[in-house]
Amino acid sequence: MRRAVLLLAAVAVICSACTSKSASTQVPLPAGPGLSELIGKAHLDPCPVTAPQPAAGKSLPDLTLPCLGKGPAVHLDGLRGRPTVLNIWGSWCGPCQTETRYLAQVYDEMKRSVLFLGVDTEDDPKSALDFAPHVTPPMRYPQVEDESKKLLIALNLPSAVPTTVFVAGSGRIVKISPGPYRSAAALRADIKRYLGVAA
Repeated sequence: MRRAVLLLAAVAVICSACTSKSASTQVPLPAGPGLSELIGKAHLDPCPVTAPQPAAGKSLPDLTLPCLGKGPAVHLDGLRGRPTVLNIWGSWCGPCQTETRYLAQVYDEMKRSVLFLGVDTEDDPKSALDFAPHVTPPMRYPQVEDESKKLLIALNLPSAVPTTVFVAGSGRIVKISPGPYRSAAALRADIKRYLGVAA
């Protein structure tokens, strides 16, 4: 009996994050609507305006990723001036889908003081856009697309998603948190701990 309990616990730990697109349940692609129609329905907030800047310490890599909704492509190394929560996820990943509600909730509470940016990884843009409005509350924070996992590779991270990166206003990475958030309170606590901003 004890052995069975330990085995179940090990399986739970392994399954707490998605290691690849093929290892998780694929969300079916939406049938019918085109990309621009889905962008309109997703109603994501626009991507931030950024410009490439010289690296300072441990900062985000020199990568430019296309905006998934409305707005310009985002230069990741140009995310300076505001503390930032960068969430690497995919609509095909079950734990990512589950934690999105907490990110959406905290974004609604803190978007004036903290920049949130989703990095949709190894995904089909239509699937991600179709997913966004069906979360409660809806996912409204800006999103960029990273089809070939450039950010995960540049950060030397395992390919597991979700992963959340906390970036200080100076552009310095202060914490990389692998695995899903299981409550809005846990995310708020980490924003206060690593970025010094309280809800």
